[in-house]
Amino acid sequence: MIQTFTFNPSDKDGDRIILSGPEAKHISSVLRLGKGDTVRLIDGTGEAHICEITELAQKSVICGIIKTTRNSGEAALSVTLAVGISTASKFDTVLEKGTEVGICRFVPLLTEKAKVKLENKSAIAKKLDRWNRVCEAAAKQSGRSKFPAISEPMSLADFISTINPEQAILFHPESETTNLNDFINTYNESSITVITGPESGFSKGEIELIKGKNIPIITLGDRILRTETAAIVCPSLLIYFKESFKG
Repeated sequence: MIQTFTFNPSDKDGDRIILSGPEAKHISSVLRLGKGDTVRLIDGTGEAHICEITELAQKSVICGIIKTTRNSGEAALSVTLAVGISTASKFDTVLEKGTEVGICRFVPLLTEKAKVKLENKSAIAKKLDRWNRVCEAAAKQSGRSKFPAISEPMSLADFISTINPEQAILFHPESETTNLNDFINTYNESSITVITGPESGFSKGEIELIKGKNIPIITLGDRILRTETAAIVCPSLLIYFKESFKG
């Protein structure tokens, strides 16, 4: 298996890419790759380069580009996941596994019943930095060529006002809901927004807000999923259906 590494766009010079810092050290000192070995390099924007290592210096690795592909490892369905923020480790799991299955954008939601409240700008900046690093590592591991975007945390009401209700669904364990099979058999768009709640669920007011926008509410059956499970399973099902049956 070809190892994947990341680089800054400024590191690309014509048909070669010059790696430095931790990635160069990992290649030369940890994996002990050498001249002539093949690596895969991504900058998170959608291009993936298959390269041959042509030179190893003390603090850099020079790679010659053999082949470039666009959007390799990306899902056929562009999914935005808007998910209620849960405790740190659970939310990190959502970002990591969600990136692996192909989610292209995450929107952390500040919901009425959530245990996590983010109001300090400095704290938000630190979390966004960590969240981006989690997604970058997951993209490398899973063979993607894009890093998912992560929006600043916002309220459900603010987020709902920015989306097209006809390209969104809510996954919620409510009794009178739309069946997933019925929904996916009639959905033909190339992108979708998936909304899932935090550990404590959405409030009645938030559910009414979603209903007021005519956003379909989908059930997965009788079992209640944890927030970090639902946030991964629900987009995965939609991506799988799109790639397997609708091309």
